[in-house]
Amino acid sequence: MPSVADRLAAIEKRLDELKPGKDRWDKFEKLSVALWAVVTYLVSVLVTGRIETALKERELHLENVKDMQEIMVQFHSATDQTAMSSALALGAHGRYAAVPLIQELQAGVVGHRPAAEAGLRAAAAIDHDVVCRQLSGVIDNRTRLYQFEVHESAARLLADLECVGAIDGLTQYKERLAGATPATAPFTGVNFMASRNDPAAADLDRVRTQAEAALTALRSVKSEPDTGAGWHRWFGGSP
Repeated sequence: MPSVADRLAAIEKRLDELKPGKDRWDKFEKLSVALWAVVTYLVSVLVTGRIETALKERELHLENVKDMQEIMVQFHSATDQTAMSSALALGAHGRYAAVPLIQELQAGVVGHRPAAEAGLRAAAAIDHDVVCRQLSGVIDNRTRLYQFEVHESAARLLADLECVGAIDGLTQYKERLAGATPATAPFTGVNFMASRNDPAAADLDRVRTQAEAALTALRSVKSEPDTGAGWHRWFGGSP
C-alpha cells in the first residue's frame, strides 16, 4: 500500500502539471478585462464626440440663422446697387445660405437675380456639394414649386459650379422638357397673381436651351482631367 508521503507527492506532481494551464487562463481573464475596458473607453469617446459635434453643428446653425435674418431683410428691400453686397454676405454663410438665396430667386424681385446667383456662387466656394444638391433639387422638382426663372438660374449655376453629379438629373430633366408644354412644364410663369400661372412658350424654350447648354458643359467637364482649374477660373488665379 502506498504511504501517505507517496500520495502527497503524487498530488503535488499532479498540481504542478495543472498549474501552467491555470496560469494561462488567469492571464486570459486579465487580458479580457483590460481589452473590454479599452473597447468601452473607445466607444464612449466616439459617442461623446458625435454628440458634441451634433450640438456644435446645431449651435452654429442657429447662429447662422440669426445672422442671416437681418441680411435677408436688407437683401429683399435692397436696391439693385446694394443687393450684390447683401447676397455676397449671405453667401459667406456657405451651406446655410443656399435655400434662402434660392428663395430670393423665387421672390422674383427685379434686379436681384444676378445678385442671388452671385451669392450662390460664393456659397459654393465654401460648401460646393451642398449648394449643388440644393440646385439639383430645383430641377428635380415636378410640383411647380418654382417659377421658370429659378429653373433657368439653377441649370446655369449647375454648369458654372461644375456640379458633375447633376449630369444624370439634367439628362432626365432635358428629356422631360422635350415633351413639355406650357401647361405641363415643371415650373410656373412669373405672374404670381394669375389663377393659372403657366409659363409662356418662349419661357419654356429659354429653360430648354439653358438645360441643354448646362448638360453639354458638364459632360465636357467630366471628360476632362481633374486639375482643379475650375475653381481658379472663378477667382482669376492659376492652378
